[in-house]
Amino acid sequence: MIKKLFFVAVILSAAVIWAGCGGLPKSAVAEVNDKVITKEDLDNKIADLKAQYGSQGGFPQQGTAEYTQFEKQVVGELVTEEVIWFEADKMGITVSDDEVNKQINQIKQSAGGDQQFQQALAQQNMSLDHLKDNVRKGLLYQKVFSQVTKNTPQVSDAQAQAYYNQNKSSPQFQKPETRHVRHILVADQATAQKIKDQLDHGADFAALAKQYSTDTSNKDKGGDLGDVPSQNSGFVAEFEQAMDKLGPGQISGPVHTQFGWHIIQVLSISPAGQMTFAEAKDQIKSQLLQNNQQQAFLKWLDGVKKNYTITYADQYNPTISTPAAVPAGTGAAPAAGTGPAPAAGANPAPAATAPSP
Repeated sequence: MIKKLFFVAVILSAAVIWAGCGGLPKSAVAEVNDKVITKEDLDNKIADLKAQYGSQGGFPQQGTAEYTQFEKQVVGELVTEEVIWFEADKMGITVSDDEVNKQINQIKQSAGGDQQFQQALAQQNMSLDHLKDNVRKGLLYQKVFSQVTKNTPQVSDAQAQAYYNQNKSSPQFQKPETRHVRHILVADQATAQKIKDQLDHGADFAALAKQYSTDTSNKDKGGDLGDVPSQNSGFVAEFEQAMDKLGPGQISGPVHTQFGWHIIQVLSISPAGQMTFAEAKDQIKSQLLQNNQQQAFLKWLDGVKKNYTITYADQYNPTISTPAAVPAGTGAAPAAGTGPAPAAGANPAPAATAPSP
């Protein structure tokens, strides 16, 4: 899909336990009980994060103090992951091959088919086995998170209303202008022009999408991409620019992107404005519940970490600060504490997939 998909990632604890630095193998950056985390593990994790977040800019340059601190943060994250995997084993939580394969198939469908999926893997220099490992860890993490937070109280309507009243003027409750969009994706310009000519003579857009579109994620829905923001839609630039030039009911000519040739129609445009409480209630309750679940998970994680002997190589000890550390809010920030690698890497290349809702 053109939209950048981001698998849901929960902020993990930044707290770490220092248990000395002696006795580590030469290749080790840290150890959790007897489980060694190697420099190769660190390099692989950083490669995953670069593939996922590097295009956003602000990624620290190797050899700088910022990069050294960044490495420490990632090592702390790898330690947190190992603690979670140990706890999953204690809980008897596992992930089957069938569950992994089901997720992989969903990623393929979102990518627009096997060919686009393989291209996405290649663009991020990721093997299928590595992706499967990331997916397995991501699913395992989700199961542990669900188990730990299952008794988190639901958010009441009164709590949601109070939050809305206190924050209704904030940007989160300002609706951007949106467009209801559908498209037909084909491989070549000639086919796209043929479809446009048929539409100009009254052909049904949805029927042609089902007949011609190569975007398997939405062709059976008549190419419907739903309501998307007019700006920062998550679509590639060429698609968004063409979409934004269209008024309600208008259909574009052939539009070329990295995915092929598109015919785009805007069905309607909804103006920007402030969300009412009725519109925002479900979003607020979901957000507050997630916040409460995160807090419960962090409290649990801080507690179970005390049961482990955690050792860091001196240069990777997150409790020892490095001058000129990466400031909060930079492009590198998602790398530290975003959770297990699969949370960031379950989709191999969100920017290199075909459009879908």
